[in-house]
This record gives sequence, C-alpha cells and structure tokens, in this order.
Amino acid sequence: MNLRSIKLVVAYDGSRFKGWQKGNGRTVQAVLEAAILAALPRASGGAVAPGSYTAQALHLVGAGRTDAGVHAAGQVASAMVPVKADLEKLFRTVNEELPADIAVRFIEPAPDRFHARYHAKTRTYRYSIVMGPAGDPFRAAYSWHIREQLDLTAMEAAAKILEGTHDFTSLTADKSKSNRVRTIHRISIEQKGPQLDIFFTADSFLWNQVRIMTMILVQAGLGKLQPQDISALLHAQDRSRAPEPAPARGLCLMSVSYE
Repeated sequence: MNLRSIKLVVAYDGSRFKGWQKGNGRTVQAVLEAAILAALPRASGGAVAPGSYTAQALHLVGAGRTDAGVHAAGQVASAMVPVKADLEKLFRTVNEELPADIAVRFIEPAPDRFHARYHAKTRTYRYSIVMGPAGDPFRAAYSWHIREQLDLTAMEAAAKILEGTHDFTSLTADKSKSNRVRTIHRISIEQKGPQLDIFFTADSFLWNQVRIMTMILVQAGLGKLQPQDISALLHAQDRSRAPEPAPARGLCLMSVSYE
C-alpha cells in the first residue's frame, strides 16, 4: 500500500483528557487516532477496508505532549495515510468521528518523513490568568483566577531572567531527560482589564516547565520572589528550589513553527 505524510492542526479542550500521549485513561492521541482510522474507508472511497489499516501504520505523532488538563488551539500532528485517501474527504470524515472537545482544524500534505515533534523549530504556549476579586465563570475552565493584583513590571523583570539559554533542571521533575538545556526565545505579557495572558516561545519545553515558569512570574508579581531569587534557583539546578506548577487549566498550546 502506497503511503504519504500528512500534517494536521488540532484544537482541543484538555479538561477531560489525560494529556496528549497514549497511556492510561482518555488521551488526545488515542481519540484522534481512532477517529482517523474510522474515517479512512470513507475518505478513500472504500479503497481502504475497515480495520485493514493499523495505528502502527498511521504513526500519529504530536509536536507537543501536553499534560492532563492542558488545552491546545494549534497542536500539530504528523501521520502516514494511504495515498488513496482524499485529504478533503478525510478532513470532513475525521471531524464527523471526533467528540465535541476536539477538532481537526485542517489537514494538508507534508514532506516525506515529516515528523511533527522532531522537525518543529519553536512552540508557543499561552497561560491565561484572571485577576481581581471576581472571577470569570465563562473562562474558569481555561484560566487561573488570582484574587490579588499582580505587579506587571516585576513579572516582566522576572521574565527577562528566564529568557535565553539555560539549564532548566530546577524547573522540571522529568528525570528521563539527560539534557535539560532549553532556549526561551521570548516571554511576553499582555493585559486587557482583569485578563492577563503570558506567552512563552521556545525551541522546546521540559515537562511542566511552562507551568513552573508561570508560577515563578506570578510569585514575582506578588512580591514573593525577587530577581536574585530567580537567578539563584535557576543556577541551583535543584527542583526543590522552584515553586509548584501553576494549574493546568490556564495553559494552551497556541502554535508550532517549522522551517
């Protein structure tokens, strides 16, 4: 069977998912994989028989392995599908198979051997906060409500310390990675009324790194961490020196860039 590489852009509400990666419980990868496999017979006009194409052959890979409860607006995935599958039909039929909390935004041909994770150049996440005594019930599932006002100048100063190339051992509990050096290209903070959005762009991130960086910025904004404290915990390369991660619900994978 002749195959071709495809690129998918996927959005999902992570509230009821145990993250992207297949494993225990309901995951984005498993749900999307099942939908594609179910859609292929119709997308190929019957050329692909039901049950004849396997998950192993599909080789569905996500650019960002988001944690449980984390959302995505622009997750990128790669897969291999039979050339007889019409991509416009596949786009429609996959979305027919998917539940309401996940959608494929588009599908397009990709270069041979395209790999969504290994070929990605940057990833951008957004962390959303609602400040003030009153929360926003319509954004409660997608933001962290902080009752105090945050000092944006202090947060921006803290962000400058985190930008650049560092060993982020202090900002992850993942001991499986021997190399914990990452490059943070940019951290920007945007405020509109009580809504505060923090954008993080890097070559890649370690497990929980964005949420721990968010907590560092929040503690700086509350006056609990000074610039020298942040520099010290970075240089310590000791997870116990850094705060706990911010809640998962405020985090969203916005986009992934490629050459």
